[in-house]
Amino acid sequence: MNSYFRTILHSYAMLFFSQHRGLGALLLLVSFAHPLVGAAGLASTALAVAGARAAGFNREWTGRGAYSFNSLLTGLALASFYAPGWALAGLVTVGAGVALLLSVALGGWLGGRGLPFLSLPFVATVWLLMMGSAPLLHLPPAEANIYWLNEAYALGGPRLVAVAQWAADWPWPPLLATYLRALGSVLFQDNALAGLLVAAGLLWHSRIAFSLSVLGFLGAYGVLWLTGPAGSGPLEYNLGANYVVAAVAVGGVFVIPSAASYGWALLSVPVTVVALAAATAVLTKLGLPALSLPYCVTALLFLYVLLLRERPGAGLVLTPVQRYSPERNLYAYATDRVRLAHQGAVAFTLPFLGQWACTQGYTSGGPTHLGDWGQALDFAIADADGHTYHGAGFALSDYYAYNKPVLAPADGVVEEVIQHIEDNPIGEVNLRENWGNTVVLRHAPGLYSQLSHLRAHSVPVKPGDYVRRGDIVGTCGNSGRSPEPHLHFQVQATPYVGSRTVAYPLAYFVAEAATKPDLLPVLNPFGTTDNVYKAPGGASKALAALSNTTKPSAAIPRTPQLRHFAVPNAGDLVSPPAINRTLSQALRLPPGYALDVRNADAPTAPAQRWEVFTDAYNLTYLRCQTTGAVAYFAGDASVFYFTAFYGSEDSWLYFFYQAAYRVPLVSLPGQITRDAFPLSVVRNPALAWAQDLLAPFYRFLKPTFALEAVPDADAAWPGRPVRLRSRAAVGYFGRERATQTAELTFADGHLAALRVQRAGQEINLTCSLVGA
Repeated sequence: MNSYFRTILHSYAMLFFSQHRGLGALLLLVSFAHPLVGAAGLASTALAVAGARAAGFNREWTGRGAYSFNSLLTGLALASFYAPGWALAGLVTVGAGVALLLSVALGGWLGGRGLPFLSLPFVATVWLLMMGSAPLLHLPPAEANIYWLNEAYALGGPRLVAVAQWAADWPWPPLLATYLRALGSVLFQDNALAGLLVAAGLLWHSRIAFSLSVLGFLGAYGVLWLTGPAGSGPLEYNLGANYVVAAVAVGGVFVIPSAASYGWALLSVPVTVVALAAATAVLTKLGLPALSLPYCVTALLFLYVLLLRERPGAGLVLTPVQRYSPERNLYAYATDRVRLAHQGAVAFTLPFLGQWACTQGYTSGGPTHLGDWGQALDFAIADADGHTYHGAGFALSDYYAYNKPVLAPADGVVEEVIQHIEDNPIGEVNLRENWGNTVVLRHAPGLYSQLSHLRAHSVPVKPGDYVRRGDIVGTCGNSGRSPEPHLHFQVQATPYVGSRTVAYPLAYFVAEAATKPDLLPVLNPFGTTDNVYKAPGGASKALAALSNTTKPSAAIPRTPQLRHFAVPNAGDLVSPPAINRTLSQALRLPPGYALDVRNADAPTAPAQRWEVFTDAYNLTYLRCQTTGAVAYFAGDASVFYFTAFYGSEDSWLYFFYQAAYRVPLVSLPGQITRDAFPLSVVRNPALAWAQDLLAPFYRFLKPTFALEAVPDADAAWPGRPVRLRSRAAVGYFGRERATQTAELTFADGHLAALRVQRAGQEINLTCSLVGA
């Protein structure tokens, strides 16, 4: 039953594209400013919700009120147009059903094209009923809008009439009164007090939506002041249900809020003026009102043209995941476009084992990685002194990299193999067969990797073979344009050897960052250029040059750091990460995995159960059965991270979401993992509201996350408990304030304990596996 009432509140909130139940409750209250109108709207909504549930329509959309808000509008409109009676009750019942069916049908049709159905079902339903059922039933027009004080008297006597007259006679400034009446008219109410409550609810729900409503109203008011009223019907209704709602829709709901989206919203005003005038000219002949059709036409036009762009601009971005709040849409997009940009990418890993030096990177400027071939990487093995060889360095076998296995960087199919070219003597290059022995792998349509300078006759695969990540595809050699053994790796869009390169990150690797400027290429004494480097101070031997540039600085010690979907820099020492078994087991959360979470300070209190589920888009999430809170997460072999949270911010699951926002599954002493929270985590109301108003133009709040391992001499042993310490903070104007500190303990393959300090309180939670 609770979920049923929540859905009804969501239906009201959906009138302003929201899931804010407080706003929904306020709109429900406002609708009863005309009691019979409010009752018809509520009855129509209740019938639509019950029908959607009984018919088995999409549960998610039903629960959000997406299928029932058009029925709500239908009930409100019919009760505003026609006098009360059994005939109207029957008409409202039929209207609720028709609007529901049209919502489902148009949702499927327009949704498949990436477009919302908006209030089109409401408009179509009212037209059908006005042309068909209403004349047959001989319904008289309503008098409530004319004699609404009689209605108030019938319900509340003289006192209610006095309150109603006081509100109606309040000396509102004319412009403000018109704005408030415009907002109230969205629910078919015609007084400023109702509009004031709507405005308060809209501001409570979203500062961005509220500012767009003001922008849309002022823009429309200015245009109509210059041109005169467009169309027929009450001016306030057209201002609210068409101009204001269109501005909110195209400026902050279906488009990520920005300065450009505010301009887009303002541009919607003259288009809506034209649509309203044209619709009125046609519909007047049929005896039908335009209702909110102009808003629907404008919004769908503005969204559809954005869908058709070949190169979407940075200013006008269609909302990728609808969170039913302009602020949440903006903050999630601003954060996710950075931290989740890799989702959907092929996960390339280092094509070798152990630690190698990146001797030429994307930005090192040559000598061979230039122009269209500049997005490539060269790797060699260097010892502690930075030398790539032992002994004299004149034999191929003197070089650490020579004959070391080369691995497939990702799953794929072998596209091309060259392995007949002999290795060069040290210092000589083969310019005629530049790439030397090479393997090209196809990982996805239009995505290939190339591994070059392999040892002759070392490739165990042939074209057409399927390889898995980590399979050996050859050994490192010195063929082609290579004066000493090294591995060349590049990603490309075509299957040909030597294709133009494509910038593409590696999914994860451990790097000890370069402590000096990128290595500088020079001509070597043997008269060739490739993979030979000279220190800034000069070097007497080309083969020893690498040792002068990759050696760790005595003043700046190297600190290994896990890099996730990044590209190594020239001079970095890189290696595959050594995964921490305890963390990997604890944060590998398959569907069906469940934890019972208890308050250690109240051991007899009931436990909260967190269980892992998968949604319709195959995304995994933790759900707290007690509070209904949901935390979406993702990850790979090297890192676990949360992507979104929905629910109460006082729930224990939210504490865990903030405490384990990003957890590397690698043990690296001294590593501090940092990330950025979406701005929606800010809890200070004054700061949050100020940021909301400015967010489309400027963001001064910086919510941050940091995590490090608690020093423990035994933690490095396999299977030992691992303790992590995290901190969530908000920075602004040069200051930073911690909002939560936490300590997580992982043991026996799961989260064992979570200690959280926030808002001056400490909470100690213990966790146990369900069924263990």
